[in-house]
Amino acid sequence: MRREIKIGIFLAGTFLILAALIFIAGDMSTWFQKPGYDLSVLFPTATGLEKHAAARLAGVKIGYVKDIRLDQRKARVVLAIWPKYQVPKGSRATLASIGLVGERYIEISPSEQAEFLKPGETIEASAAIGFDQIGSLAASIGDELKAVSQSIRKITDEEAQQNLSGILKNLNAFTQELGEFLAANKGGLETGIRSASRVAQEFDQKLGAVSLSLDETLRAVKGIAAENQESIKSNLQKLEDVLTELQESVRLLRNSLEKIDRGEGTVGKLVQDPKLYEEARETLGTVKRTVEPLSQMRATGHFRADYLNETRKYKGTISAGFYLTPRSFLLGQVVDDPRQKGFVYSVQAGMRLGAVAPRAGIIESEFGAGVDFLVLGDRLMFSLEGFDFERDGGPHLRLTSQFALLRYLHLVLGIDDLGSDSRREIYFGLGLGTR
Repeated sequence: MRREIKIGIFLAGTFLILAALIFIAGDMSTWFQKPGYDLSVLFPTATGLEKHAAARLAGVKIGYVKDIRLDQRKARVVLAIWPKYQVPKGSRATLASIGLVGERYIEISPSEQAEFLKPGETIEASAAIGFDQIGSLAASIGDELKAVSQSIRKITDEEAQQNLSGILKNLNAFTQELGEFLAANKGGLETGIRSASRVAQEFDQKLGAVSLSLDETLRAVKGIAAENQESIKSNLQKLEDVLTELQESVRLLRNSLEKIDRGEGTVGKLVQDPKLYEEARETLGTVKRTVEPLSQMRATGHFRADYLNETRKYKGTISAGFYLTPRSFLLGQVVDDPRQKGFVYSVQAGMRLGAVAPRAGIIESEFGAGVDFLVLGDRLMFSLEGFDFERDGGPHLRLTSQFALLRYLHLVLGIDDLGSDSRREIYFGLGLGTR
């Protein structure tokens, strides 16, 4: 066989294989894209749309048609969106064509919303008029024109003309009466209009004065709150001193009761009388059981300032704790968060179980729960909190670590809203006080 024939057969076979690959694979660009996520659109009809058709956002190709299936009486079109693209919520999808009879594809008109659709969600569909619908629309318009023509024909008959003439006469008479009424009451109407205008001006002035007074009141309230921050801190310190003195007094009272119980001193000798002794002992036992829980009470106070790395603002927290027993405690907080309007508060109850201290209640004005892990003799504490469980995008989760550098000085490092990619941020700061 000649060399030229062999070369021709080889080239023909190569072209046939290449054509078959192009026919089977379609748009081969999808092979070289990383697997993305699925979104779907529900159309009344998907006539002319094929698998692997392009999906475009504002004219830019962002994926392709992965599947077309019947969902009840509508066509559900599943789109495979490449991972580097995101579709805003509120966007609308339409069936479009390249030219009048060109290839069909999905065109997505983006919205102005800041949030994006999640995998598996559905894009709203917009009705689009295709070339194959123009004929039916034209027929519908023809029917409407025919109905209008019949209505006009009915209006132009003799009876309708007489009715129209009567309406015009009545309208003319009403116009004359209205003109006479306005001429007769011109002065009163002008006076009423001027009075209404004066009342509106006075109301606008009073409204401005009330608004100014309200602004001044709000500024005064903010000033009082800022001035009393140091006072609140001082009062918490005084409360801690009072509780410390009370604890010392209870300890001294307990020592005296123990001496009396051993028969020491005048009172101790007096109770040597068996009958009186038993009565006094029962009384002292009751007093001891009543006073002993008071000696175990302990109060804590803590002020913390955190720097939010992403927001670039400071967050302040004032905490006050009260240990009813060595294991159970109450915790209250007032938080000044620059990301929220005004102050928020926290009120929680918990229990110490070894190195673990679970707690629950109100966290930053929302229901939540948390758990603390204390190690290194309580010098290092890790806290995990979760609250605002009904928030869009999942609950608010926070991880915090505190290390006691000195007895009353703590270093703080944590991650706020660690469950949200858009709102997550690292914070660090200092804390002063006892825990």
